[in-house]
Amino acid sequence: MSDSSHSPALIDAAEFARLLSVSKPTIWRLRQDGKLPPAIALTSQCIRWRKDAVASWIDAGCPVAGQQNHDCETEPPVTRHSGKSTVELTV
Repeated sequence: MSDSSHSPALIDAAEFARLLSVSKPTIWRLRQDGKLPPAIALTSQCIRWRKDAVASWIDAGCPVAGQQNHDCETEPPVTRHSGKSTVELTV
């Protein structure tokens, strides 16, 4: 039996877009390009994602299968030299 005080286990495109601060069309485009975690098709017009899988994907830096992805990194690593901050570029 589920408890209504818990958040839903599945999220829709609008919620996914809100989590990433992007638009719903961007979610659909990323899905089409294979850049999102696997979705669950409840019907052909009702697509959802497992909330725990999305959270893990975001925590892992939004990786794309088979590619090194830096798209979701918030800040590059910083190295300190002589008291000044310098951005360390990683390629």
